[in-house]
Amino acid sequence: MPFTRQTARRLGRHLITLGELDRANQQVTWEMETLGFWHRGLENVTVRLVPVSLNCYGWFLSEGDIYVPAVNGAQLSDLMLGRHTRLTDVLRHEWAHALADRRPRLVGTKRFCKVFGGEYDSPDPVREYDSSHHLTSYAATNPCEDFAETFHYYLRHKGRLPLRLQAKTAIARKWDFVASASSGTA
Repeated sequence: MPFTRQTARRLGRHLITLGELDRANQQVTWEMETLGFWHRGLENVTVRLVPVSLNCYGWFLSEGDIYVPAVNGAQLSDLMLGRHTRLTDVLRHEWAHALADRRPRLVGTKRFCKVFGGEYDSPDPVREYDSSHHLTSYAATNPCEDFAETFHYYLRHKGRLPLRLQAKTAIARKWDFVASASSGTA
């Protein structure tokens, strides 16, 4: 899923408060607006803090809400392994799903299928994880997660494809797809 980095083990870093969630959400929605992704259809998406989840950092449900657990198994695993996943990255990823839900024509195109290797809602992986095709191992899960991971990186890097990724043609095509979504040409 989102980018993780090695970090000192501190329990407080792995527990999410409502204030932290609000600050992170303000940052991510500002990034979306600044980069041209925000539109009225997203205004009714609510980001909710829930008490616990056993296995994921967050999720989006098509009735319109993003859920982020205060405590979850993924964060506890990060704590045990000395890693940390940024809350802003979790939200960037989940907002990508919300964007796809609110703009179904964006992800329902032949171009999307060609670039991401399948239909957005396909439950099947398109290919095994390959760092020249996927930004993360989670992106190899299926096309919708590949899109969400690409979107999350796009926001984090302010729309600029990192130099280390520019020679990776498949990733550059996905990046271009996301960029065209901000301008409305995807």
